[in-house]
Amino acid sequence: MQPIPYKQQTKSLSAWILILTSISFVLLSACDNPTHVDDKGRPIDSTLQALNARITQNPNEVEPYIERAKYYRTHKNFSLAYQDLDRAASIDSTFADIYALYGDTYFDEYKDKANKGSKTDLDRYIQQSFLQYEKCLRFDSTHVEGLLQKSEIDILLRNYPTAMKQINRALRKNQYTPKAYFLKGQLYRETGDTTLALSSYKTATEVDPNYYDAFMALGLLYAQSKSDLGRQYFDAAIAIKPKSIEAWYGKAMFLQESGYRDAARYQEAFACYDSILKIQSDFSAAHFNKGFIHLEYLQHYDTAATFFTQAITQYPEYYQAFYNRGLCNESLGNREQAESDYRQALALKPTFDEAAIALNRVLGGKR
Repeated sequence: MQPIPYKQQTKSLSAWILILTSISFVLLSACDNPTHVDDKGRPIDSTLQALNARITQNPNEVEPYIERAKYYRTHKNFSLAYQDLDRAASIDSTFADIYALYGDTYFDEYKDKANKGSKTDLDRYIQQSFLQYEKCLRFDSTHVEGLLQKSEIDILLRNYPTAMKQINRALRKNQYTPKAYFLKGQLYRETGDTTLALSSYKTATEVDPNYYDAFMALGLLYAQSKSDLGRQYFDAAIAIKPKSIEAWYGKAMFLQESGYRDAARYQEAFACYDSILKIQSDFSAAHFNKGFIHLEYLQHYDTAATFFTQAITQYPEYYQAFYNRGLCNESLGNREQAESDYRQALALKPTFDEAAIALNRVLGGKR
């Protein structure tokens, strides 16, 4: 899947912060080499074989079904996860962990289909997840995971007072729960209290020095305020997940946007984009952003055009890349090529006003 094209006509950090927070790169651990297949021809790795054996030996115990449901959830086989949870609930309908995992599975399915499903379907997943966490808490009002997972949805739904009460209840049960502090950070950020958000995220990293999401959140907030601490927190996130495109992209964008302080940062940004391309060679936004730096900040129009062409090669519907290549060609005096680029940008996005204005400008100059 191609990345969300970054419309870089604006220099506002808020635009790329929204993109970064929407990017979801779920990295699954590789399965063992399959040695068996099920009755439908699907491979069964050694972990699944062991879980199947436990269930065969203990068909009336809840835990093996829960563990296999977790396995299926991790591998995005949601329907089989639900089947195992149904079996677990039929054995013990009062076991809170079952409903917490139901909620987790619905929430994962929501995230998995966030860019593909209809709004009605997505709302259904969120609603089901929410209801399952509520059921979990009915059977165990101090269930830490249930409290925090429900709070995460409450924050999405802007039920902030309810979310805060649940987070605090979870902390009373276990004050060393890093996700509780992270969710406090999310809540404070959503309600506009940046100071408390930063404090909460930092507490999460103190409790868990490998809390990648908290380091990313800190990087984004500091970058938004144009503080060089943003770079440090992105570096910390990269140290935890060296192949995180999200973290490399965050650092690159910070360097790009702060290059006015030191032109050497543009070269560092190029290095970050190169690191991204080593991880995912078809990440067209990396080519685009390299082109944008050459166009907007360095005025190297030939080089910029080359990078925009590479972005288009990777993603032929990248209308911003056509537009920016048109700007390069126009600056180089190549009016026919610029006209062609602007027309292609408009063909891909007829409401692209900047391209329409640029096309009229070029056509006016030809008269």
